[in-house]
Amino acid sequence: MTAMAVTAAPAVTGTAAAATEADAGCRVDYTIGSQWQGGFGAAVAVTNLGSPVNGWQVAWTFSGDERITQLWNGTPTQSGAQVSVTNASWNGAVATGGTVSFGFNATSGSSASSPSAFTLNGVACNGSAPTPPAEGNPAVNNNFPVTREAAYGDNRYTVFRPSNPQAVGAPMPVLAFGNGACAHTDNSEVTRALTFIASKGFVVVDTGSANGSANGVPSGSPIPSLLTGAITWAEREQNRSGAPLSQRLDLTKVATAGHSCGGLEALVAAQDSRVSAAVSLDSGFFADGSFGYSRAELGRLHSPTLFMAGGPSDIAYDNTRANYDLVTVPAVLAVHPHAGHTGFITGNQMSDGMTTVVQFLDMVLNGNATARAYILDSSGLASRYPWTVSKKNF
Repeated sequence: MTAMAVTAAPAVTGTAAAATEADAGCRVDYTIGSQWQGGFGAAVAVTNLGSPVNGWQVAWTFSGDERITQLWNGTPTQSGAQVSVTNASWNGAVATGGTVSFGFNATSGSSASSPSAFTLNGVACNGSAPTPPAEGNPAVNNNFPVTREAAYGDNRYTVFRPSNPQAVGAPMPVLAFGNGACAHTDNSEVTRALTFIASKGFVVVDTGSANGSANGVPSGSPIPSLLTGAITWAEREQNRSGAPLSQRLDLTKVATAGHSCGGLEALVAAQDSRVSAAVSLDSGFFADGSFGYSRAELGRLHSPTLFMAGGPSDIAYDNTRANYDLVTVPAVLAVHPHAGHTGFITGNQMSDGMTTVVQFLDMVLNGNATARAYILDSSGLASRYPWTVSKKNF
């Protein structure tokens, strides 16, 4: 998997040129070549500085009200200010050192400005070759004592965290989690699973009050804003004087995850620009748009995504597989045929399932090479009976 950066294109009289950098793997030249009343035209050139790419998705966020009206050499998707462009049928392969280009026209109510950051296949970049993944101790080997507590100042959430954040030795990634049945008050069903994740060095912010008391949030239907709100809560705690998590979070490493109905919340919330990874457990959008969200949501994902299913006895089995087939981001489909619909959360497959979640998050958020091998190599999870694993776009 590669990523990209933005570098300055030569300034030309009567044009505007972008010059921004992000965090690893390739370079992007974004040039506003012409402007007119109410609109502008731009060209984007992506140079791959990492491993060869076979299928790409470039994403960015406009700073204003820009709306793409026409694009060539790719297929655009836009939701508000968030934009993603996927390759055409003929230009998906980009060799190391190779360049692919596309252009577009857009409307704008004011002078167009250049996006501040780009991603390629869900990873931000800085115009340099990617750094090899860390070879350090994988997170799954950790076993920190865990504190489960009410979220400070917001009883919509319960926090699972290492009891002594300093003992972790590094700022911790954040995981916002949605419960099965979109249970927004009671999270007792997931306590064991989320304690497992937190013990590996993650801070998990789950929907539902810590003691199951009423919190004013109805259950039964997806409310993705609860998960983005959980991220906002973590941002506040990072800067709250005297908080146990003050300056102990790595807010560049944020993921969403959820089980069943909560998985729908996680997949929608993962479209937030702050999110770098997503996990869908026994879940997926329905073909008929049940619960108010259609499979078009999958085209708005911008981060690597793990889909896990419990085999044919899992009522979400077909949806999970169909959703995996439709996404264009880097994705993994991991199936344990004995888990059914709840085995990863409450059954005998909990430890095995949560190990897979931790390894995926460690791979994507922390760049751990051992975790990457576990998830992607044929000698890893795929070799462990009775798992079957598919992957794409990595």
